[in-house]
Amino acid sequence: MKRWKQCAHFSIVALLSLFLVCANATSREQKTVPPPSEVQAPKPPEHPIAEEQLRTFFKVMHFNSVNRPLIHEKLELQRKQLPEWYPQSVWNEIEDSIENMDWPAVVLPVNQKYISEDDAKFLIRFMVTPQGQKLVQTLLTKDVQAQYAGAPLEKAYEQAIAELARNENAEVERILSGMSPKELREIDSQSAHWEQMQPALRHMREEVEQVLIAKQKELAKAIAAKHRSELLEAKRRYEASHPSAQSPSTPQ
Repeated sequence: MKRWKQCAHFSIVALLSLFLVCANATSREQKTVPPPSEVQAPKPPEHPIAEEQLRTFFKVMHFNSVNRPLIHEKLELQRKQLPEWYPQSVWNEIEDSIENMDWPAVVLPVNQKYISEDDAKFLIRFMVTPQGQKLVQTLLTKDVQAQYAGAPLEKAYEQAIAELARNENAEVERILSGMSPKELREIDSQSAHWEQMQPALRHMREEVEQVLIAKQKELAKAIAAKHRSELLEAKRRYEASHPSAQSPSTPQ
């Protein structure tokens, strides 16, 4: 049991680097984020994590049920900061593009610099075990509670998790049912490897955040550029009817 707990501790750092950072990066989309710290990056693995593995990884970590509602609520907070004249339809398009972004595809190149196929195989197999699922649930619940402390949105968020997790749990059960007792014991033997990986995984988290923020800005700017005439007209009309308004410049 002690080895399970140690192994779980080091594995979950990598997992949270991939998933919790998604929602957190959304809330910092318009802010300056410092570049990744100067850490000696390890040599990229000879056989990096495959896209299919990363997509499975997102499923067993319950990405949709945990991060999608958080991302939506944080985008709603950004919506409130827009000038009064900003067209609702344009923001809706921006929000929809970010919420439906292909998250695994965006972060895959970064993960391939640090995570091997064997690492991914271990992480997936560990996270579908009862111990792994319990650890994920405990840590992610605490993170959500911290973000929604005292907010009325928490109940709605929990309901969303219950609905979305039904599909994700099917993937967990499928993988777990195919594992033998020997494979489960092998999972228990890799704690030292993940302990050594910690500096690299912290650096990976920073890079993932940079990539996500850059992609969100790219999507928002592209949509704003497509609707530039509409934005300028909305701003002109608002200022014409509010002569004293000091509205911000048109977002790019």
